[in-house]
Amino acid sequence: MAGDGIWRRAGYGVASLIMLSGGSVAGGSSWLLCGTALAEQTTSGASPFMDAAAVNHPPPKPVADHKRAPVSAHHNRPHVMQKQAQPNKPDSSSLHVQDHVKPGDPLLQGVPSGWGAHVLGVGAAQGGAVAKKQDPAAPADHKDQSLNQFLEEAGREQASAAGPRGTESSHVSQTVSNEPAASVSSRNRVLLPVPEQMGIAAYQSGDRFIILVDARQPMDVSALHGDGIFSRLGVTTLPDLTMISLPVPDTRQLYLSQQSDGWVLGDQPPPGMDYTDRPEITPQPRGNGLLFPMRRPGRVFSIKDPASGTPLVVGTTALDDGGLLSLRKGKDYDVWPSLEGVVIAQHEPPQVVMRAIMQGDLLQRADDRPLADMDRAVYASDVDLNWLGLKHLTASQAQERYRQALVAAADSSPKDRFRKRLEAAQAALGVGAFPDARAIMDVALEDDPEEAFRPDIRFFLAATDLLTGQMNAAAQLVQEWPEQAMRATKLWQGLYEALSGEKASDATRLLARDMPRLLNYPEPLRSSLLPVAAELIARRGTPEEREALNHLPEDSKFRFIQAVRALRDGDEKKATSLLEALSVDHDPVIAEKAMEEGVALSFRDGHLSAEKAARQYASLLPDARLSGRDGIVNMLRAGADIRAHQWEPAIQALDQARQAPPPHDEARMQALLSAALSGVVQGLSEPAGAGHKVTPQDEATLLHEAALLRAHMPDLPASAKKGDLLLAYGKLLGRLGLDEQAGDAMSTAIPMMKNPQDKAAAGDALAENEIRRGLFDKASDILASTGNTSLPAQETARRTRLMASMAAASGKPEVALYLLGADQDPQAADMRVHIHENREEWSPAITDLRSMAEQLLPPQGELTVDQQLLALRFASDASRAGDAGALEWIRNRVGDRPFEGDAGRMFRLLVSVQQAP
Repeated sequence: MAGDGIWRRAGYGVASLIMLSGGSVAGGSSWLLCGTALAEQTTSGASPFMDAAAVNHPPPKPVADHKRAPVSAHHNRPHVMQKQAQPNKPDSSSLHVQDHVKPGDPLLQGVPSGWGAHVLGVGAAQGGAVAKKQDPAAPADHKDQSLNQFLEEAGREQASAAGPRGTESSHVSQTVSNEPAASVSSRNRVLLPVPEQMGIAAYQSGDRFIILVDARQPMDVSALHGDGIFSRLGVTTLPDLTMISLPVPDTRQLYLSQQSDGWVLGDQPPPGMDYTDRPEITPQPRGNGLLFPMRRPGRVFSIKDPASGTPLVVGTTALDDGGLLSLRKGKDYDVWPSLEGVVIAQHEPPQVVMRAIMQGDLLQRADDRPLADMDRAVYASDVDLNWLGLKHLTASQAQERYRQALVAAADSSPKDRFRKRLEAAQAALGVGAFPDARAIMDVALEDDPEEAFRPDIRFFLAATDLLTGQMNAAAQLVQEWPEQAMRATKLWQGLYEALSGEKASDATRLLARDMPRLLNYPEPLRSSLLPVAAELIARRGTPEEREALNHLPEDSKFRFIQAVRALRDGDEKKATSLLEALSVDHDPVIAEKAMEEGVALSFRDGHLSAEKAARQYASLLPDARLSGRDGIVNMLRAGADIRAHQWEPAIQALDQARQAPPPHDEARMQALLSAALSGVVQGLSEPAGAGHKVTPQDEATLLHEAALLRAHMPDLPASAKKGDLLLAYGKLLGRLGLDEQAGDAMSTAIPMMKNPQDKAAAGDALAENEIRRGLFDKASDILASTGNTSLPAQETARRTRLMASMAAASGKPEVALYLLGADQDPQAADMRVHIHENREEWSPAITDLRSMAEQLLPPQGELTVDQQLLALRFASDASRAGDAGALEWIRNRVGDRPFEGDAGRMFRLLVSVQQAP
């Protein structure tokens, strides 16, 4: 590389060149030039800078499906000769130096301890490193002589380019080398103290990871400490530029993240961060050029790639805007994958220029003609460009592409048949012929079924399924894709979640972040997907996510979305104005949606009651059916009915919504159905007591509600809420005398319940049902399987009463009385009364009846039928026992309150007989 002017195009100037090192390195000296450590010297290896073939080699070409983040350390490293590291081998190629830099030299201030300095050709090592003398007997090394000449020429050209400033500038190369290059894997991170106003760019160069810092002020390198692979971090400082280079000895991935005090480089993802969800730079056409949007663009400068010698134009960013996902090889230039910033490879002779503007970096041809191969830059991910085959074409050009692709597929030979058919399907996608694209692929896979296992084919099929409404098949979009393509698949994952109604918050985040990519899509594809994405962001997005809607097109469908956004932003005046204008739009879908939103706004503001809102939604159904939105309107109507406690109309509206064409918001529909069925259950009164009889009118109502529950329960997924509904349904069947069906329903409900107390209560209900059926062993097993030691005392007492009822029914009254003990609950007292009455033990029966009466008979007010029967029962047992005091007590407790039918006359007779002389 001894030619003149090698760094002139890079624009560097330097007054003096200083090499810093921390001692011996595996395989020889590790040299760093402008941010790249030279390949380790081996007995037969050559420096990539000395290899003319390497200099003139084409730029690095990443593997297919390359993903911008994280970067693989051995991700297609051309041009650099990679030899096996030879630890502890003496360096026979060190430069001969003389003492020149004195201890405490200002050049070493801020450099970590243990680092050394060499002033090329004139000094000795400082900072603890001892200079090595070249062995006079050793043969001359042509590569080292070339290196000296290269460095000297670079220094002269840098000084010349820098002008007067070059007399004060220094080219400083620093590197830590405490470990061999092939060190064990490190879990460490290193902080790069880059001030927030400085822009950076980061990309892979051969076997080196390069970070370029727009250092218009000195950077504090004293914080650069690391071990493992980070002990080999090298820093080269030049006027207005700092280059940080890291040799990566294996295929590990590197991760870069920004924090308040700089950037962190590590070989593990940053804590608490999904690295596949980082931002990316999405190129956008801008006139005859290409804009790489950035929130705070840094300086643009030229440099030569250390691995290949390719002239680069680099755009830096001061914020974590990400980089480009994949390599894009164009006619006049190549866009290289990057972790941060923009890296453009110039072709010879240079054809393009790039400059920073307020919105980002603008790339243009030097002669101001349009850039060639625009689509290869615009669709800068392998998913968009290669998997989906998107092209930056006009409508007529896209149609011509589709026609030619169909002809080529029909005329293809067997060896090219599948590829040509795939190209035809991609062309069909580009013109919006989504069913045709899927049909072409179906035919292609019939003849070549093995191709279906390719990730790009699976993704293409899932994308066309999404576009044709086949949501089950489109679910493949959310699976794990090859790591290199994972970041680029996130947009389509968000589209699937938006259309399926699943994980709306995740979908909103993904779509808002990748909205620039969607805005770049060909018009047929964009017109199908953008309204869905934009409306979801408008309805569910955070204020920051809604900023992604700032650049939507101006037609009516997007004015509606801006109205929804205005509602979310609290600007009801703007929203109302937009909705009123859109309600008479020529597009029936837009008009109907505007009327929907108007009803929702009035309902929310209290101008409409729930009943009136439900009626207005019902009045929109004819228009909604014409526009294919009747399912959505019926769901809105159901929600209003639920708010009005109109449970059956809500269920009917949901039934109609389910019959509408898909896709359905299944999660929302299930939530509404669950609320409506819960209302049905709550509206059913429980029986007043054991003696309560179901009237024919009640039975008809119960049968209707039971049928309603039975018909709709299968539409709900298994959950604790469904368990509660099934339990209520089982109790309802029990009231109807259908004990076997009731037991089946409650048995299904219990496993769905997660709360131990809820499960125990359900077990009690099922056990009672089985006791009525005479299945005592089964009831006992149910109580055992649904109980635990942490149940509250009230639940434990209830279970004891159930065990006592089984003992009494089994002919073991003594066991039952023992279990009941002194339980004063009316149900326990009633069980004891039954036992005593059966045994004609009237005095104990009266004692328990009085306990029941004190709890259940109010001193004043009307008496229910069950309360009247309790008073009559008390009087009957007291009369049989001849207990005048008990009769007096119950007569005074009841007073002159009336009874129904003959019960009153019987009660008066019993309590009056005892009064007779």
